[in-house]
Amino acid sequence: MIDECPFPMPTKDRVCTPEGFLYFVWEREVIRVARSNGHPGPWTQDPILQKYKFTNIRRRDDRVSQWIIREIINLNLRDPDLWFSLLIARLINWPPTLGQLIYEDVIPCSPESFDAKLFVKTIEEFKGKSSKVYSGAYMVYPTKMDPGGNKSQAIAKHIIGSVIENAKSIRFTLNTEYDKSIERFVTAMTKAFGISTFMAGQVAADLTYAPGHLEDAEDINSYAPIGPGSSRGLNYLLHRPAFATWKQEQFNAELKKLRGLINSELCIDDLTLHDVQNCMCEFSKYCRTVLGEGLPKTTYQPEREF
Repeated sequence: MIDECPFPMPTKDRVCTPEGFLYFVWEREVIRVARSNGHPGPWTQDPILQKYKFTNIRRRDDRVSQWIIREIINLNLRDPDLWFSLLIARLINWPPTLGQLIYEDVIPCSPESFDAKLFVKTIEEFKGKSSKVYSGAYMVYPTKMDPGGNKSQAIAKHIIGSVIENAKSIRFTLNTEYDKSIERFVTAMTKAFGISTFMAGQVAADLTYAPGHLEDAEDINSYAPIGPGSSRGLNYLLHRPAFATWKQEQFNAELKKLRGLINSELCIDDLTLHDVQNCMCEFSKYCRTVLGEGLPKTTYQPEREF
């Protein structure tokens, strides 16, 4: 894979094509393989992929996901409420802060044992030790609910608090006698205030890395939550208006076609449908840059903070 990409670097008139998408997937995976094998950079001749940060084609290969798998998932596989700790982890999404929450025994926890006051105290005290507390990768809404309040208070009270109120129905989707379903879990999660299908999908994706949870979900290769970036990427590819909306069934159908294309053309056969959705989100940023419509918000810099 490292030797030669089967598709040319896209120009403006070719980027919004299946070949442009396959080029992006191939080249992003080449970067990961080259880095992991110790090859010196630059790992690509593509100036956009050299300069800006794009997540891996497999979500589980990203640094934060790797940390969460190692420090939370693998150590708590027998916990039936692992989903709740993963929700807290993704609302923060920054390992140094999560490490402090683990050290203070805030997580792992169940909905019934969650200590909102300790959660807020730990995060607010950590602000004095670190210039960064939350990752900017996921937008969390709403975070300004109470006059004079702060983000950690809003997350604890309004978002996590609402999830706790809906915990029974969420648990049912994971402990049911029927086949487990990512879509059913996401639907139950989004009944809680402030939890979008996108955020619920992040937690569901983490649970697919956990044997005994959603690893063997019946729809792991047929369902992915609609996200704003992936929706826009799919619109670019199919020459629709950038912000055109999608129905879930139609969205899934298009992603399944792309998953098949990646398998047949690139011989990459282990992507879940959520991974393909993630690829579309990153492809959206790539298209936007090639077309001159905007730039990714983050340039690539080797991560040394955790």
